[in-house]
Amino acid sequence: MKREPPFNPLDKENLGVSVADALLEQGVVSLEDIEPFAGAGIYAIYYLGDFSAYERIAVDNRDNKFSCPIYIGKAVPAGARKGVFGLDTDPGQVLYKRLKEHASSIDQVSNLKLSDFFCRYLVVDDIWVPLGE
Repeated sequence: MKREPPFNPLDKENLGVSVADALLEQGVVSLEDIEPFAGAGIYAIYYLGDFSAYERIAVDNRDNKFSCPIYIGKAVPAGARKGVFGLDTDPGQVLYKRLKEHASSIDQVSNLKLSDFFCRYLVVDDIWVPLGE
């Protein structure tokens, strides 16, 4: 008799899928119009412009599809990668600041326009960030 493993909603893979699904349910905003907010979390950046190297990605994102992120990332408080932060660590505006860093980098190049970049982001407790990314 074949035994099927029982579904475990708390399995790491299933938790990761849950966090990723929650990110994809978030609204898309222009990267140049991000308003300050607090928290750590994950994000996806989308490109819609006409730069030829990104054309295939841009086509998949046009008409409000936003189905092909050009970049997926995370933002965690300082020390999180080394396991130095505690459970009550205030992440501050780490996710907002990370998105603004991307915006600043894009602004510094001459062949891309910041207005062609959009993002969606999800503020999550620090412990769930690696699962979502």
